[in-house]
Amino acid sequence: MPPGNDKVPAVVLVHGSGGIYNAGLDYWPKQFNAAGIAVFTLDMFGPRGVQSTAEDQSLVPFAADVADSFATLKLLATHPRIDAKRIAIMGFSRGGTATLRTAVERIITAQKLPDGLRYAAHIPTYGGGCAGVFRLVVKPGVFSKSPMLFIHGDADDYTPIGPCQDYADKIGKAGTPVGFVVIEGAHHKFDSDDQKRYNVRGATRTKADCPVEIDIDTLYAYDRMTGARLSGDAYLAALKGCGASAPRWRETRARVTRRRRPQSAS
Repeated sequence: MPPGNDKVPAVVLVHGSGGIYNAGLDYWPKQFNAAGIAVFTLDMFGPRGVQSTAEDQSLVPFAADVADSFATLKLLATHPRIDAKRIAIMGFSRGGTATLRTAVERIITAQKLPDGLRYAAHIPTYGGGCAGVFRLVVKPGVFSKSPMLFIHGDADDYTPIGPCQDYADKIGKAGTPVGFVVIEGAHHKFDSDDQKRYNVRGATRTKADCPVEIDIDTLYAYDRMTGARLSGDAYLAALKGCGASAPRWRETRARVTRRRRPQSAS
């Protein structure tokens, strides 16, 4: 929490499949606090007795990530020093999927939040959810008008940048203010203090050419490349095409905070 007594904006940090890590407790809070922004780091795994879902995502349902994110929003809105209308969410990897979900109008409405409460901005960072069954068919009204800022490394081989650039472009054209920051040479989880490169053998990579996307209104699956509806054997075949390593540099992390936010995302 920044010093003082005035109301301040806040950002909720949502971790990825590896659980809470150093940057979520130290690096990012320091950056935001220095800018006068409060930080709440959400732990979705610890209270459930889980350390990591990298090799088994079913250990914690993705729906729990979304539920926890909205519960955090409601909690922060009651804090006397937090400006309830200026609470953003920043999600990393798996947490990026939750971040995108909290921007979906149909999901926001289902929360029955008081007084029009919603996240003021969404920041998926090397985020998941840009390809496969978590990707939605983008139409006007699917996503809220709250601005989005994507942050992604162009060397990410765990959640490739291509599908997120395409997704961001479509979301922007549908009416949501969207900015996209590309970090040259950055791999997955570039913000960690650990500079070693890891190969997570049991983890499922997001494949850039995965064609599946879901219509939030009908729950039908479609091929995002052709627009064709997928069902039966065609759907199963498409899923087979949707089946990591992560160098982490302090230098790369610092470059993110030096980058100016794109005008369209302000």
